Amino acid sequence: MMERGKYLVFALLAVLLISGCVQQGTTTGSGIVINTFEPALKSVESGEEVSLHLEVQNTGDYTDAPVVAELTGIDLSEWNVIDRYKNLGSLLAPDKDAGTEGGRAGVDWRITAPSLRRGQRLTYEPIARVYYLYKTIATKPVWFVTTEELKKIVRVGGTLESEPTTVTAGPLNVEIKTGRFVRSTDWRDTKFQLQIHIENIGNGYVAGKDYPLFIEVKWPNGVAPVGECPTITYEAAGELYKDVPASLTRPSFGRVVKLWNGRDVDLTCEFRIIEPPTNKEKRNFEVEIGYIYYVDAKTSIEVVGTEEFL
Repeated sequence: MMERGKYLVFALLAVLLISGCVQQGTTTGSGIVINTFEPALKSVESGEEVSLHLEVQNTGDYTDAPVVAELTGIDLSEWNVIDRYKNLGSLLAPDKDAGTEGGRAGVDWRITAPSLRRGQRLTYEPIARVYYLYKTIATKPVWFVTTEELKKIVRVGGTLESEPTTVTAGPLNVEIKTGRFVRSTDWRDTKFQLQIHIENIGNGYVAGKDYPLFIEVKWPNGVAPVGECPTITYEAAGELYKDVPASLTRPSFGRVVKLWNGRDVDLTCEFRIIEPPTNKEKRNFEVEIGYIYYVDAKTSIEVVGTEEFL
């Protein structure tokens, strides 16, 4: 009978593995988006003042996201720009239950067209770079089950169907890979891995030296990490955010991990069971990521020269 029990457990393992042991969530690549960036006039004369108007909106799930905009892409001294940075405050996330959209904010830069000779025409392309602090949270439910409970499930033709990973909407996506269950045969020696894949799916970039992410992994009761979690860290030399507007709030939790080439990174955490389930239990793992992100928008202004002598 013992041999038959082993075969039943192995059969269940095979069925569950073949049916797919990885569930993943996806976001929409949302976050703070630029709805409008345009000049009040598309063509101006030398020395003429013109306004550049910027409008942004929070379309993701992180609320109270602080936002700072920077005007770049042109010679600011040539255009007599005094206030390079604009603080847009903190924007609320959309409320799906109430049916309300995410917070919006708008700012204007008042600039002066440079001096050009009469008859000369030049097109300039200002860029609005919008920085914001954001968080992405991914949750992965995992079944913890005893060998005896697995046998019972097999006898009645059942399966263990864990829920997929859920990810809050933002510019980063997180995939958490693990088996659909952890079997605690001899729970003192049972170890398993949590594999985390983080990818930039937004229309911008993670800001800071070498694309830093602040990561915290939260595990349920009954398990403990083997060693550090996550196991890959990144210690940035010098100032991590020296090129980011000083007024923007920085993330301040977890461990710093480098997003390789600004695209993605893979992390692995190993755990062991310190408290076995009575029969079967669903326990949640959570990955929280804090980061500064930025997106760009470009517009154009034609300057018509009016100066006789330069």
